[in-house]
Amino acid sequence: TSYILKMSDISPVLADMKNTVITMPGLHTNQRTVRVTIKSVENNVAILPTKTRPKKLIFYGSDGKAHTYLFKGLEDLHLDERIMQLLSITNTMLARDSENNDNQTYRARHYSVIPLGPRSGLISWVDNVTPLFALYKRWQNREAAIISAKTNKTVNVLRPSELFYNKLNPLLKEAGISTESRKEWPVSILKQVLQELTEETPRDL
Repeated sequence: TSYILKMSDISPVLADMKNTVITMPGLHTNQRTVRVTIKSVENNVAILPTKTRPKKLIFYGSDGKAHTYLFKGLEDLHLDERIMQLLSITNTMLARDSENNDNQTYRARHYSVIPLGPRSGLISWVDNVTPLFALYKRWQNREAAIISAKTNKTVNVLRPSELFYNKLNPLLKEAGISTESRKEWPVSILKQVLQELTEETPRDL
Protein backbone atom coordinates (compact mmCIF):
# COMPACT_ATOMS: atom_id res chain seq x y z
CA THR A 1 0.00 0.00 0.00
CA SER A 2 1.34 3.41 -0.95
CA TYR A 3 1.38 6.35 1.42
CA ILE A 4 1.01 10.04 0.70
CA LEU A 5 3.35 12.99 1.17
CA LYS A 6 2.72 16.65 0.36
CA MET A 7 4.58 18.26 -2.52
CA SER A 8 4.59 21.50 -0.54
CA ASP A 9 6.72 19.72 2.08
CA ILE A 10 8.98 17.93 -0.42
CA SER A 11 9.55 20.79 -2.86
CA PRO A 12 7.83 24.15 -2.31
CA VAL A 13 9.23 25.30 -5.67
CA LEU A 14 7.35 22.58 -7.58
CA ALA A 15 4.25 23.02 -5.44
CA ASP A 16 4.10 26.74 -6.28
CA MET A 17 4.51 26.31 -10.05
CA LYS A 18 1.63 27.96 -11.93
CA ASN A 19 1.05 28.51 -15.67
CA THR A 20 4.66 27.83 -16.66
CA VAL A 21 6.20 27.72 -20.14
CA ILE A 22 7.89 24.40 -19.29
CA THR A 23 7.01 21.70 -21.82
CA MET A 24 5.25 18.64 -20.41
CA PRO A 25 7.91 15.87 -20.15
CA GLY A 26 7.83 13.07 -22.66
CA LEU A 27 5.08 14.36 -24.95
CA HIS A 28 5.88 14.01 -28.63
CA THR A 29 4.93 17.13 -30.58
CA ASN A 30 5.23 18.26 -34.16
CA GLN A 31 4.37 21.34 -36.19
CA ARG A 32 0.70 20.35 -36.33
CA THR A 33 0.22 19.97 -32.56
CA VAL A 34 0.08 22.59 -29.85
CA ARG A 35 2.90 22.39 -27.30
CA VAL A 36 1.57 21.31 -23.89
CA THR A 37 3.08 23.09 -20.90
CA ILE A 38 2.92 22.48 -17.15
CA LYS A 39 0.10 24.49 -15.60
CA SER A 40 0.42 23.19 -12.03
CA VAL A 41 1.58 20.25 -9.91
CA GLU A 42 -0.62 18.01 -7.76
CA ASN A 43 0.15 18.47 -4.06
CA ASN A 44 -0.41 14.81 -3.14
CA VAL A 45 2.59 12.58 -3.90
CA ALA A 46 2.10 8.81 -3.59
CA ILE A 47 5.14 6.81 -2.42
CA LEU A 48 5.05 3.28 -3.82
CA PRO A 49 6.12 0.44 -1.49
CA THR A 50 8.79 -1.03 -3.76
CA LYS A 51 12.57 -1.24 -3.36
CA THR A 52 13.58 2.31 -4.38
CA ARG A 53 10.38 3.98 -3.11
CA PRO A 54 9.42 5.67 -6.41
CA LYS A 55 7.10 8.68 -6.27
CA LYS A 56 3.91 9.02 -8.29
CA LEU A 57 3.61 12.61 -9.51
CA ILE A 58 0.78 14.35 -11.35
CA PHE A 59 1.35 17.41 -13.56
CA TYR A 60 -1.63 19.35 -14.86
CA GLY A 61 -1.13 20.55 -18.42
CA SER A 62 -2.24 23.50 -20.49
CA ASP A 63 -4.35 20.97 -22.43
CA GLY A 64 -6.59 20.54 -19.38
CA LYS A 65 -5.41 16.98 -18.76
CA ALA A 66 -3.60 15.35 -15.85
CA HIS A 67 -0.28 13.78 -16.84
CA THR A 68 1.01 11.16 -14.40
CA TYR A 69 4.64 10.13 -13.97
CA LEU A 70 6.72 7.87 -11.80
CA PHE A 71 9.83 9.54 -10.41
CA LYS A 72 12.56 6.97 -9.83
CA GLY A 73 15.77 7.60 -7.93
CA LEU A 74 18.89 5.45 -7.52
CA GLU A 75 18.47 4.09 -11.06
CA ASP A 76 20.02 4.99 -14.40
CA LEU A 77 17.14 5.23 -16.86
CA HIS A 78 19.21 5.89 -19.98
CA LEU A 79 19.03 2.23 -21.05
CA ASP A 80 15.24 2.25 -20.54
CA GLU A 81 15.07 5.37 -22.70
CA ARG A 82 17.02 3.68 -25.50
CA ILE A 83 14.74 0.62 -25.39
CA MET A 84 11.65 2.82 -25.73
CA GLN A 85 13.26 4.64 -28.65
CA LEU A 86 13.98 1.27 -30.30
CA LEU A 87 10.33 0.24 -29.88
CA SER A 88 9.17 3.54 -31.35
CA ILE A 89 11.42 3.09 -34.40
CA THR A 90 10.26 -0.52 -34.78
CA ASN A 91 6.63 0.62 -34.76
CA THR A 92 7.39 3.12 -37.52
CA MET A 93 9.04 0.43 -39.65
CA LEU A 94 6.17 -2.02 -39.12
CA ALA A 95 3.61 0.63 -40.01
CA ARG A 96 5.41 1.39 -43.29
CA ASP A 97 5.65 -2.31 -44.09
CA SER A 98 1.92 -2.70 -43.44
CA GLU A 99 1.11 0.12 -45.86
CA ASN A 100 3.13 -1.57 -48.59
CA ASN A 101 1.89 -5.13 -48.09
CA ASP A 102 -1.66 -4.67 -46.75
CA ASN A 103 -0.72 -6.76 -43.71
CA GLN A 104 -2.11 -6.26 -40.25
CA THR A 105 -0.02 -3.74 -38.35
CA TYR A 106 1.86 -5.05 -35.35
CA ARG A 107 2.60 -2.46 -32.74
CA ALA A 108 4.53 -2.54 -29.47
CA ARG A 109 3.09 -0.32 -26.80
CA HIS A 110 5.74 1.91 -25.27
CA TYR A 111 5.93 4.86 -22.90
CA SER A 112 8.10 7.91 -22.34
CA VAL A 113 11.27 7.65 -20.24
CA ILE A 114 12.92 10.94 -19.30
CA PRO A 115 16.33 10.67 -17.58
CA LEU A 116 16.93 13.67 -15.30
CA GLY A 117 20.49 12.71 -14.40
CA PRO A 118 22.78 9.70 -14.06
CA ARG A 119 20.69 8.21 -11.23
CA SER A 120 17.14 9.52 -11.57
CA GLY A 121 14.36 10.19 -14.04
CA LEU A 122 10.66 10.20 -14.91
CA ILE A 123 8.61 7.40 -16.46
CA SER A 124 5.18 8.02 -17.94
CA TRP A 125 2.53 6.25 -15.87
CA VAL A 126 0.67 3.52 -17.78
CA ASP A 127 -2.89 2.79 -16.63
CA ASN A 128 -4.83 -0.48 -16.81
CA VAL A 129 -1.85 -2.82 -16.76
CA THR A 130 -0.76 -5.59 -14.38
CA PRO A 131 2.92 -5.74 -13.36
CA LEU A 132 4.65 -9.08 -13.93
CA PHE A 133 5.77 -8.99 -10.31
CA ALA A 134 2.11 -8.87 -9.19
CA LEU A 135 1.39 -12.10 -11.09
CA TYR A 136 4.42 -13.76 -9.53
CA LYS A 137 3.45 -12.56 -6.05
CA ARG A 138 -0.08 -13.95 -6.41
CA TRP A 139 1.35 -17.32 -7.39
CA GLN A 140 3.62 -17.27 -4.33
CA ASN A 141 0.65 -16.45 -2.09
CA ARG A 142 -1.44 -19.26 -3.61
CA GLU A 143 1.37 -21.77 -3.06
CA ALA A 144 1.84 -20.61 0.53
CA ALA A 145 -1.91 -20.94 1.19
CA ILE A 146 -1.93 -24.52 -0.13
CA ILE A 147 1.01 -25.52 2.07
CA SER A 148 -0.54 -23.79 5.11
CA ALA A 149 -3.81 -25.67 4.58
CA LYS A 150 -1.99 -29.01 4.43
CA THR A 151 0.34 -28.43 7.39
CA ASN A 152 -1.70 -26.03 9.56
CA LYS A 153 1.41 -23.88 9.78
CA THR A 154 2.01 -20.31 8.65
CA VAL A 155 4.26 -20.09 5.61
CA ASN A 156 6.37 -16.99 5.09
CA VAL A 157 6.44 -15.80 1.49
CA LEU A 158 10.01 -14.95 0.55
CA ARG A 159 10.82 -11.86 -1.46
CA PRO A 160 12.43 -12.42 -4.89
CA SER A 161 15.75 -11.08 -3.59
CA GLU A 162 15.66 -13.60 -0.73
CA LEU A 163 14.96 -16.47 -3.14
CA PHE A 164 17.84 -15.29 -5.31
CA TYR A 165 20.41 -15.01 -2.53
CA ASN A 166 19.31 -18.26 -0.89
CA LYS A 167 20.48 -20.02 -4.05
CA LEU A 168 23.41 -17.75 -4.88
CA ASN A 169 25.22 -17.55 -1.54
CA PRO A 170 25.84 -21.31 -1.08
CA LEU A 171 27.23 -21.56 -4.62
CA LEU A 172 29.55 -18.60 -4.09
CA LYS A 173 30.68 -20.00 -0.74
CA GLU A 174 31.38 -23.37 -2.33
CA ALA A 175 33.50 -21.65 -4.99
CA GLY A 176 35.33 -19.57 -2.38
CA ILE A 177 34.03 -16.27 -3.77
CA SER A 178 32.97 -13.31 -1.66
CA THR A 179 29.33 -12.23 -1.76
CA GLU A 180 30.32 -8.59 -1.35
CA SER A 181 31.76 -7.82 -4.80
CA ARG A 182 29.27 -8.43 -7.61
CA LYS A 183 31.97 -7.92 -10.22
CA GLU A 184 33.61 -11.15 -9.07
CA TRP A 185 30.47 -13.29 -9.39
CA PRO A 186 31.02 -15.84 -12.19
CA VAL A 187 28.51 -15.75 -15.03
CA SER A 188 28.25 -19.54 -14.86
CA ILE A 189 26.98 -19.39 -11.26
CA LEU A 190 24.50 -16.62 -12.09
CA LYS A 191 23.19 -18.68 -15.01
CA GLN A 192 22.81 -21.70 -12.73
CA VAL A 193 20.79 -19.67 -10.22
CA LEU A 194 18.60 -18.28 -12.99
CA GLN A 195 18.00 -21.75 -14.41
CA GLU A 196 16.99 -23.16 -11.02
CA LEU A 197 14.61 -20.27 -10.31
CA THR A 198 13.10 -20.61 -13.79
CA GLU A 199 12.50 -24.33 -13.31
CA GLU A 200 10.73 -23.68 -9.99
CA THR A 201 8.39 -21.10 -11.51
CA PRO A 202 5.41 -22.38 -13.55
CA ARG A 203 5.04 -21.19 -17.13
CA ASP A 204 1.36 -20.36 -16.63
CA LEU A 205 1.37 -17.89 -13.73
